[in-house]
Amino acid sequence: MESQAKESQPTAEEAKKERFQQQCSIVISLIAALLLVNNMGAGNASSQAAFENANAINTFAFYQAKNIRQNDLNLSANTLDGIANTALPLANEDAKKLLREQAQAYRTKAASYESEPDTGEGKKELLQKARQAEALRDLALRQGPYFDFASLLLQLSIILFSIVLITNRKTLFASGIIAGVLGTFLSMNGFFLWITIPGLG
Repeated sequence: MESQAKESQPTAEEAKKERFQQQCSIVISLIAALLLVNNMGAGNASSQAAFENANAINTFAFYQAKNIRQNDLNLSANTLDGIANTALPLANEDAKKLLREQAQAYRTKAASYESEPDTGEGKKELLQKARQAEALRDLALRQGPYFDFASLLLQLSIILFSIVLITNRKTLFASGIIAGVLGTFLSMNGFFLWITIPGLG
């Protein structure tokens, strides 16, 4: 009976191996969780880049439409002035005055397109919005490569730890740790852009 009880109890070596496998399983779970967070960051950065790019394009198009309209108004004003001053030398002063007033109204309207703080739709405000959208787009594009390489390293780390878990080859443990740490750092750098790594950012 005593010998059977001893046989059923794990040896120190087996207990050590079981603890090591449990540690590997925990590490794999943690890295998998980090990979999920990293993938979320990558998806958000990609969506943000696409959204801000479309926003910048639309805002620049609105800016150009305002610019064209402004030029049309100024051209119309100049045309009316020309008619009042040269084309109608025999017209009465009331008609000339009316044309000049209309020309001035066009110029006033055209000038108002330069800045519209109340609506935020003046050329000055639109240009600022478009440049802000471009800056946000560029920021999101800078984040992308860090998330991509982080994903690669975190997946590699999971593979290495899985091999260690299955084969009990502890020589790969350090490689899994290194890949996991580098992947985690690149992922965090994707979120916060602490440093710029040549070739990535």
